Amino acid sequence: MKNFLLASLFLVFTITAFSQKAQIRPTIRKFKNDTIIWKPDSLLKKEDFKARGKANGPLGFTASGIFIYPGESDGALIFYVEALFVKSKSYITKYSEYVLKHEQIHFDICELYARKLRKKLADTDFKKVKKLQFEIERMYNTINTQLMKEQEKYDKETEHGLNSAKQAIWNESIQQQIKDLDDYKSSAIDIAK
Repeated sequence: MKNFLLASLFLVFTITAFSQKAQIRPTIRKFKNDTIIWKPDSLLKKEDFKARGKANGPLGFTASGIFIYPGESDGALIFYVEALFVKSKSYITKYSEYVLKHEQIHFDICELYARKLRKKLADTDFKKVKKLQFEIERMYNTINTQLMKEQEKYDKETEHGLNSAKQAIWNESIQQQIKDLDDYKSSAIDIAK
């Protein structure tokens, strides 16, 4: 039920893309069959959880994280920020729709923080930034830390989904917060505005 964040891996991709000015999109294709990019209309399914959990361990585990990588559009530098779910690292030991919904909210929280990062990027005047890579890494690290704390808070308050009243509150709250940041639902952020 904890959210496994692949922050280090994603940050390495970002740093590599910056330093080599390489397109990172082909790397994503490599993981295509093992990842799901968050979309409002594609809910997680039982079959998406490919890892094996321990019989006496948590009922489920969602491996997700924020992936940020640079790109180009009409000669301008843009960034893509996506919330990813990793199938091979995620599991449900005792399946029920309720457990699946709890795990979905972990993934939704990841999207919420991806939107918060998109907003930070969109609101920043990068013309005044001297060290672009450093500033984006700083933003990413700040949001990622907040994301991890939120995931822990979610599990603690819902008792890993066992407290149905708290679970219902979180379900509604996260969906509302995502909706409140609908202006940042597109993964592409033009930082050269």
